[in-house]
Amino acid sequence: MTDDLTVLGLTSAEQAAYRALIASAPVPAGDALTGLVEKGLAAVVDGVYTAVAPDIALEVLLLDRERKLREAREHIAALKVAYRKHVTRPTPTLLERVSGAAAVEQRIVQVQQAARSELRRLVRSPRPPLDIQAECRTIYEAAALTVDAPGEVRVAPVLPMEIYLLDDRLALIVLAEDSAAILQPCGLLDAYSELFERLWERSLPAAADDEAEARLLTSLLLAGLTDYAISRQLGVSARTTQRKLAALMQGLGARTRFQAGAQAALRDL
Repeated sequence: MTDDLTVLGLTSAEQAAYRALIASAPVPAGDALTGLVEKGLAAVVDGVYTAVAPDIALEVLLLDRERKLREAREHIAALKVAYRKHVTRPTPTLLERVSGAAAVEQRIVQVQQAARSELRRLVRSPRPPLDIQAECRTIYEAAALTVDAPGEVRVAPVLPMEIYLLDDRLALIVLAEDSAAILQPCGLLDAYSELFERLWERSLPAAADDEAEARLLTSLLLAGLTDYAISRQLGVSARTTQRKLAALMQGLGARTRFQAGAQAALRDL
């Protein structure tokens, strides 16, 4: 939690002056006091500056900011209509093409940060960490798994595509490093949502318990990763990885990686 009131339009100096007034501490005359009076947070009584109660003054500022945010959201909705009307000529489409590696990376970041309630991701290549506010579920392709992934994480040896599902509002489908598509609500979006849920059910939890770790190691092993690559994905040393793999293969009664994969399949691991 933060005590910063900048979001309500107060400067750092005004915030410091307001807190000083509340504490009945002396505040030198200047722009900060003038700003507090203009914003309704201070009043002059008999030539003395006094603080207006925060549950009144700050509530007024908060309501004003909420009103402006509502107006901004209405303006965004109008811009969306204009965008679809003019940019998608000659025929409006539910699919927007994104071209260029920089543009694709930008859309990936924007979509993730714009999620309101839930973000669902199929990730095939390593991505830099982001501060995601919504609930997040991610299925990583084994080679792309990171140790600082947000939310719930599962892993699969191979994924059919890289996709980001933003609430139920849109999907970003990464077609190539320099090509992607943004899909608006339609039957195809519902199909991608169903695909994610099916893959989620079949993917392996990336957890620390023994069975989950065995499943994760098996997935990474079958994905063809080297011991060094596996150690990087797990965030452990190469020696620790070799010890874990040796224990896994011993538990499966396998002498080679191929035998380990065969035994894992037979045991539904």
